[in-house]
Amino acid sequence: MKINTVYKTLMALAIFILSLASASGQDVYTVVGNSKIKYGVTDNAEVQTYEWKVYSNNLLTVEATASECVLTPVSGEPNSISVEWLADGEYYLTLYATGTNGCSNKKAWKYKVVSTPTIAFEQLTSEDCPDEDSSFATVLVAKFDVDNDLSENNYPLTVNYRIAGETEDRTANVNFADKLLHIEGIIEDINNETTNRITIVNARNKYGGKLNVVAGQDIHTRTIFKKPVITAIELN
Repeated sequence: MKINTVYKTLMALAIFILSLASASGQDVYTVVGNSKIKYGVTDNAEVQTYEWKVYSNNLLTVEATASECVLTPVSGEPNSISVEWLADGEYYLTLYATGTNGCSNKKAWKYKVVSTPTIAFEQLTSEDCPDEDSSFATVLVAKFDVDNDLSENNYPLTVNYRIAGETEDRTANVNFADKLLHIEGIIEDINNETTNRITIVNARNKYGGKLNVVAGQDIHTRTIFKKPVITAIELN
């Protein structure tokens, strides 16, 4: 019995050391600030308890504070956890698992939380002839930073926009495949040229993470030309 206890202790220590090594050298997952994300591992019948923690150092000794992230248990799913990332920085989401045999294991995943992601119109102007259709679509550009586009797992985006002259915002979803903002409510007049100014009010990713609207690239101007006048037919 004593030998078995010592063996389990040594194994737990070995697992602990390996986990620390992986925590400091593994890939980093980038997260948009204010995102609330559910994480989970495959449930294992041989695991008796799961315990989730977030640390702010790679030695896994300093737990993140409530101002940095909030962990919320998922009802009926101890193998899952919901994390709301509140402050920029590097963190280690860590899972402790204790088996029915008394042995334990741990694994840490590294996350980088950023508040820099942006969203903007790709084109600031467009034009068309009147066609009795009050809608059109234009491409949005969402980026983690200057060099990196927002990854697919952040989509669909929820974008609130407003057309000049209206008093309420409109909402549209933007998908990763085409990145098109579908706009409704465009005014056209076959007898007069009309100008519609669409402003991005705010935007969030799939998990509620905030995207910063780029000043100077937040307004798209849609011009609808008038139709040429054809006079009554004349007999000569």
